[in-house]
Amino acid sequence: MPSINSALAYAHHLLRQDMLGYLDAVELLTSENDTDDDTVLAVARTEVPRLIAALRGTVTTHKADHHGLCLGCPTTWIDGRLGREPWPCPTIERAQGFLKDPDSIYAQAQPYARV
Repeated sequence: MPSINSALAYAHHLLRQDMLGYLDAVELLTSENDTDDDTVLAVARTEVPRLIAALRGTVTTHKADHHGLCLGCPTTWIDGRLGREPWPCPTIERAQGFLKDPDSIYAQAQPYARV
């Protein structure tokens, strides 16, 4: 029987692969030269709102509390005490960076490579 840690790691792997697979499919259907315009439009109309909702959900979850700390990030040891990341947290900073420069995600390590 696998340990809880390996089972949880495998579940995380499956979740990550599912999300990356979805993004790969949307990207492929909207960026291939041989994809007809009607398909691109249909995919854009259904998937862009989903992608916006996912990003909006992330941004609204990772908001500052009245002390300027991120409510979306888990508590962790910071400078010898239990606390949360200051806002803007790394999640928000990365999301903002990728919105400003979408191709920067592909300059990073795999598995983000374009299909």
